[in-house]
Amino acid sequence: MMRRGFTIIEVLVSVVLISIVVLGIIKIEEQNQQVAYYISGRVKAELANTLFLTPKVLRYDKSEKSAYMLLDRLHGDKDATRQALKSIKRMIHISDPLPLGDLPIPVEVRAIMLKSEYSARYYRIKF
Repeated sequence: MMRRGFTIIEVLVSVVLISIVVLGIIKIEEQNQQVAYYISGRVKAELANTLFLTPKVLRYDKSEKSAYMLLDRLHGDKDATRQALKSIKRMIHISDPLPLGDLPIPVEVRAIMLKSEYSARYYRIKF
């Protein structure tokens, strides 16, 4: 009586199939890490961009400024804080007033574009 077992070809085919599945899982995991890194950087940039949304920003069209330059003098600011704010720089572009049609109240809307690794656009409404 002969015992039936797996042939070498069947074992090799199963090893190849398992390795293909494992490689696919590794690729998906790598893509997930890249997306997580991008989202993390984007969130940090959005937080830093809020430092540039002061009334002073309208003065600096088409120029690169640091967050420290746009913020009012900080009382008791530490040197580490000052250096951190100076390292956060953005290229600033301010649009002309955007047309809004016939509104009964005088409103001016301008787009503020902050250029960096993660660029963003904000809108400033002035009544």
